[in-house]
Amino acid sequence: MAVVYKARCHLLKRFVAVKILRPELVENEEFVLRFKRESQSAASLSHPNIVNIYDVGQEGDIHYIVMEYVDGKTLKEYIREKGRLDPEEAARICIQICQALSHAHKNGIVHRDIKPQNILISRDGDVKVADFGIARAATTATVTMAGSNVIGSVHYFSPEQARGGLVSYQSDIYSLGIVLYEMVTGVVPFEGDSAITVALKHIQEKITPVRDINPEIPKSIQYIIEKATEKDISLRYKDTAELLKDLRRALKEPDGNFVSKDKNKSALDEQTTQVMPPIVLHEDRIDRKQKKNEEAKRKKRAVLITVFSVLFVSGLIMTLVLVGSSILRQHFGTGESEVPKVEGYDLKFAETIAKASNLKLQVTDRQYSKEVPKNYIISQKPRPGMRVKTNSIIEVIVSDGVKMIKVPDVRNKLLRTAEIELENAGLTVGEPLYVYSDKPSGYVVDQSIKANTEVEEGMEIILTISKGPELVGNYVGFTEETAKQMIKNDGFEVGEIIGEYSNEHTKGIVIRQDPAHGEQISDDRKINLWVSLGSEPDRRLRLKIDMPGIQGFARIKVVRISDDTVIYDNYHDFSQGPAYVDVEGKGKVDYDIYIDDIWFSRETIDFSKEE
Repeated sequence: MAVVYKARCHLLKRFVAVKILRPELVENEEFVLRFKRESQSAASLSHPNIVNIYDVGQEGDIHYIVMEYVDGKTLKEYIREKGRLDPEEAARICIQICQALSHAHKNGIVHRDIKPQNILISRDGDVKVADFGIARAATTATVTMAGSNVIGSVHYFSPEQARGGLVSYQSDIYSLGIVLYEMVTGVVPFEGDSAITVALKHIQEKITPVRDINPEIPKSIQYIIEKATEKDISLRYKDTAELLKDLRRALKEPDGNFVSKDKNKSALDEQTTQVMPPIVLHEDRIDRKQKKNEEAKRKKRAVLITVFSVLFVSGLIMTLVLVGSSILRQHFGTGESEVPKVEGYDLKFAETIAKASNLKLQVTDRQYSKEVPKNYIISQKPRPGMRVKTNSIIEVIVSDGVKMIKVPDVRNKLLRTAEIELENAGLTVGEPLYVYSDKPSGYVVDQSIKANTEVEEGMEIILTISKGPELVGNYVGFTEETAKQMIKNDGFEVGEIIGEYSNEHTKGIVIRQDPAHGEQISDDRKINLWVSLGSEPDRRLRLKIDMPGIQGFARIKVVRISDDTVIYDNYHDFSQGPAYVDVEGKGKVDYDIYIDDIWFSRETIDFSKEE
């Protein structure tokens, strides 16, 4: 039905799955309707075991659904890889599927196509139910009409689906029972040369017990599968809550005999002593038959006499009525009245008008109307000006006024979910407003009309949608003036401007900011900038050389290690005190000191420090 693409959302920096209806199916109204039904069904559901719907839309002939991307594999692939699953693992997977179905059923949605291909297992082991493409609300609309195509996957659908009958919540339970069967055995219960063959087996044949295929399967799992896949819907689990209870208990009591079965199932096999009707001999039967025939003849004669009597009396009455009517028409005649206009008048006033014309008013229907006020007449029959018999009836349709709708509360819901809920309530959704907020992107922050307010049907509701938290832009690498303008354009304020030497950035370029790019803006909405002052200039410092043990002259040589440059070479009289050598540089510089050409020490000078 569709092609699914893996895509990346640049706004939220995450992968999503985009389902697009195949181009060749766009002209097919049934497939388009089914595709839309999937989006509406799934969008109304929010559960950790159901694939989330993020967005739904249409661009030209392209119909698409943006969904949660599940990094993993289908349950079908998982079963094929392992051959069959451990019963405990199968039960845990089944519990998660059952929880998803329980949520869908509580929201009035029957999936109708539960199969391993529609169940996804993430790398973390989370189970998610997908593909609500043929899901429907659990109403009379779930009946598949005879002669129409049966919808569902033939190896997994229920007997009532195969027959084209009423599809209910228990149909999903049957399909889930087949899925559990396949998980613990590695095979489906019914195979055939064609889909019809398999469908007939679902209706007619019994499922082979799973313990006949694998004796190691716990008894409780077999009993659960047998009850979930009962062909008689009255013997099946009545709802997912009952099935969930047994699945959880099976984890604790694998061989327990706690699965209850309908006691009526074997009523014919467990009958107690009964009072039988008496057995009649052959002669008695002939005697009674003759008596019965004679009695029938007597009754037949009595019926004929009664019928002829009734016909005679009826004919006499009809003759008298016709004669009487003819006399009345000849001597008294029948009055006529002209139909007055009552359309557009208040009902009580219209009744007065009709009465004045010797006519009667009868309300045949009441309808909501935006044009006609409440209790005023929308239309009448017969039309004004026609002549009718006196005491005839004027049928009228009366206005119930404008239909009032109670506005639902859609705050904290996804945009598409909110739109569907409002439209289903009879309201119109206007162009949404987008704002930054603490709520996740795509969720409703506010609505233009408060919840539970009564408004006219079709009233427009404007939704305010979250764009997510407001994040700081990137201003590093721009000039100071450009960065300031960008900050103002983004709706923020310029904070402190701090100068800082930089050997990597030219003077006037922003080298750092706070808050940093991509962080959430602070409450004061101010952004501080560090601006380059250019390369750090050389500084002049004095290097002190003290030699207390030397009295008199000694040769001092100072060499800068980085480039072996001799920056000082001279004699000094240490009896006069320490020697001082002026040095220039920036950052940290290492110097070797020699006394009389003998290495004495290594000194490191940090020119960035003030001392």
